[in-house]
Amino acid sequence: MLYHSLKACQVRRRFAQLCMVKLARKSLHKQQVLSLQQIERNHSIRRGMNPQLQNMLMQDAIIVQQAIEMSNVLLGIDSANKYDVFAPTGHKLGSVAEIGRGAGGFIMRQLFNNARACKLQIFDIQGTEIGLIDKPFRFIFSEMAAVSGQQDAMVEIGRAKRVTLFNRNYTISVGGVPQFTIQSSLFQFRRFKFDVMRNGVLIASIVKKFEGFMKMAFTQADNFSIQFFDKNLTLEERYTLFATLFLIDYDVFEQMN
Repeated sequence: MLYHSLKACQVRRRFAQLCMVKLARKSLHKQQVLSLQQIERNHSIRRGMNPQLQNMLMQDAIIVQQAIEMSNVLLGIDSANKYDVFAPTGHKLGSVAEIGRGAGGFIMRQLFNNARACKLQIFDIQGTEIGLIDKPFRFIFSEMAAVSGQQDAMVEIGRAKRVTLFNRNYTISVGGVPQFTIQSSLFQFRRFKFDVMRNGVLIASIVKKFEGFMKMAFTQADNFSIQFFDKNLTLEERYTLFATLFLIDYDVFEQMN
């Protein structure tokens, strides 16, 4: 009787072990399939990403200079944002411009300021659109998404979002998966810095150069830069971090102005 009882226990234990092995193999297979799907998705996105945009994103650093808005200086009117984009060497890579949307867009900018919904078009030096950054309407917890593809087949690459009300903290997802965080102090002066971290490691840094009290008071002529420290960043990650730079401009400095 004891022998049969021990034998039954061994059989049940062996059966449980086999089930666990089977489940582990199934889980591993599922992870491999998902990994392959993600790789294929990245390759597909990369094939659809404009070569000029890829060249812009593969720089060690990108400098963004906002155009001076004379309407802000003279009349206090908030006009659609425009930026020039440069390589670290100083040569121009392209430009970024907020879609104006006519009289309706003008009214939205005056009423809702940096909470407004808007789209930023990325252009190469010939003026050809090569990318798009989308900002939905948000009173709080603003966010922006980097978008790729043609008008009839737009694909979201990644998204940056503010996650705290009283601190400048952001989460950045690529392909729907959280990848980076930013935690920046409210008490910064002259040089504003936003470090991009992944698992405690510094990946990139977004910096705004102080332009002087008069210029900051009467214009939104900001000079930003993003420097990539991790040379293994994918194009999708770089694109999302590039969009994060503009989110910080809208979320922090346009609100100041």
